[in-house]
Amino acid sequence: MHLRTAALVALLGASPPSFAQTPQTGNVFNPNISAIGDFLASTGHNEVNPMPSLALHEAELGLQAIVDPYARGDFFFTFGTESGDVGVEEAYITFLNLPGEFLLKAGKLTGAFGKLNTQHLHTRLFADVPLPMQNLLGSEDGIDDSGISISHLIPAPAGIFLEGTAQLFRGTTENLFYAYTRSDVEPLFHLKGYGDLSESSNVEIGVSWTRGSNLQGPGFHTTLMGLDATFRWKPLRQGLYRSLIVQAEFYLSEQQMPGGTVRANGFYALAQYQLGRRWFAGYRYDQSEHADNASLRDRGNSVMVTFWPSEFSQIRAQWRQVRYELTTGTSPASELILQLQFSIGAHGAHAF
Repeated sequence: MHLRTAALVALLGASPPSFAQTPQTGNVFNPNISAIGDFLASTGHNEVNPMPSLALHEAELGLQAIVDPYARGDFFFTFGTESGDVGVEEAYITFLNLPGEFLLKAGKLTGAFGKLNTQHLHTRLFADVPLPMQNLLGSEDGIDDSGISISHLIPAPAGIFLEGTAQLFRGTTENLFYAYTRSDVEPLFHLKGYGDLSESSNVEIGVSWTRGSNLQGPGFHTTLMGLDATFRWKPLRQGLYRSLIVQAEFYLSEQQMPGGTVRANGFYALAQYQLGRRWFAGYRYDQSEHADNASLRDRGNSVMVTFWPSEFSQIRAQWRQVRYELTTGTSPASELILQLQFSIGAHGAHAF
């Protein structure tokens, strides 16, 4: 992907979709409607964070349409099959033609913190949640809150694409932040740089920062910093059959507690290689300290094999081993996870 194309893709959020994308046609008052299912089956041993033997992990309903010549609307609803809850994953309006070439979003948003936090579950390259996201960002969804976001392309030397994003959230994220008053808002900043290494490869590097009131009580805050890097290789002549993605993220958490500030860190690194037109193989290593006790560090290894019967479905097998560290000792886990994802309808593109 050449630089000019990449810049346009990132600005408009029109990267190649994980599932089929169909242009909106017919009645302009009807939005594009899609539904995505994520089914998981697991077996093995895990006493710390066990998964159900069989579960429809998530069902997502998407509604997307052009609001007017100046804006686009996106709604994503999730249905929790275990709890029966219905939630709003994202619901926002995007203003595309602001003066100064700014891009403004307002509504329920995912935080632009790193790479993984911005991705919906069905776009991730694995079936579970990496340890640093679970331990330091609170859950598989990460930072997800009501707020506003503004992005802008920053002038840079030739061959480099820079995008800066500033967000302001209400300050309440599950297992991470809580807004005790209206002034307990959460600012978030992200800077992303992109460049083509050749006609077949590119690299992307990002830095992130955010701070909010934590669950210890009023006056206690958690500061999060992140660094992410992604390398992509897709040869022009063999793009349908060969590709490589290498991705890594590092998180640093500083959590204020009654006894002092706890500094904890964690990271994951993954690589996925395309074996054929429909076959992919990947490996991921992750480790993370606990946000409230940095003396405890969990470590994990995962191997993934993914098969795409078509662009509307995928089947993945993932074997993972995790070594959890607890105050009472270590707890090893070994599991095999089978994942089936399927999509119907016109599902719009996700951010590049």
